[in-house]
Amino acid sequence: MLELVFKHVQHNYNFFPKVEIGERDSLCRFCKLNNVKFNKKKAHSFPEFLGNKSIFTANECDECNAKFSKIEKNLSDFIPPTFITRLKGKKGYRPNYLKGGSKIYGDDQFITLIQENSSEQSSLNFSSQAFDMVKVYKAILKSLISILPDEKLKEFHPTLGWLTSNQNFESLNHLPIFWCGYRMPDVNFPIKMEIELTRETSDNHIIYLLYCQFNNYFIFFPFSPTSKLFFKAEQLAPKTIAENIHYEKVDCRDGITSHSYKINLSLGEPDITSSEELTIEQLNNILKNRERNSNQ
Repeated sequence: MLELVFKHVQHNYNFFPKVEIGERDSLCRFCKLNNVKFNKKKAHSFPEFLGNKSIFTANECDECNAKFSKIEKNLSDFIPPTFITRLKGKKGYRPNYLKGGSKIYGDDQFITLIQENSSEQSSLNFSSQAFDMVKVYKAILKSLISILPDEKLKEFHPTLGWLTSNQNFESLNHLPIFWCGYRMPDVNFPIKMEIELTRETSDNHIIYLLYCQFNNYFIFFPFSPTSKLFFKAEQLAPKTIAENIHYEKVDCRDGITSHSYKINLSLGEPDITSSEELTIEQLNNILKNRERNSNQ
């Protein structure tokens, strides 16, 4: 049986319609304590760096919120740069800094490359900050639990102990696998966040499927809180979508790693502190290099 647990669409970083999950006068849904402090502002169910302005969790205490913020930093470093995602976070569009002080970033209209030094370069290379794949996985799982209605939390009681611990994947009931996807940025694409969570029950097993779109970045995350068997996550891969989205499977057992990017340029010699707009062909080269580096 398939059940729709949660669905929400946000356009253009609008604060409305605003969704609040949970009751503030209940226990913290993560640490299960009742003598905790709740901030005046609700906790973001999905990190704000993913563009979330409208989904909040009422019963997440300040201590858990601070702990998960450190975990979510790994997810922030894991996702592609803003010139692909076009994501605007709390502090705007996050730039990626290149060797020598240059930087590149994208907003909802342009992709900007700022060269600090005049030099002939055929390509630009940079890497993300190192991230821990255990924490990347936990950050997404934390968001899934954040949007659960209170009556579904009891299914995740064993999971919460693992989520808030320093344990790796030894006690997880299934392989820590999810899919991420991206598409070529286009100003004609809407600025959109869409979240959908479904719950499927079969043969006494429960599998949650979390689908997320954050502008040009997509996450498909299957998780079973109760199954004692290794379900075949590969069979739950996202279906092909007409919008030319490239999905890749992410195995979170890779430990601590980073992403490398290489941008092939055909812009000629840049002026000092000049800004250049990258072509779609050049961005294709970025994605090809990103995929090649991930497979090495």
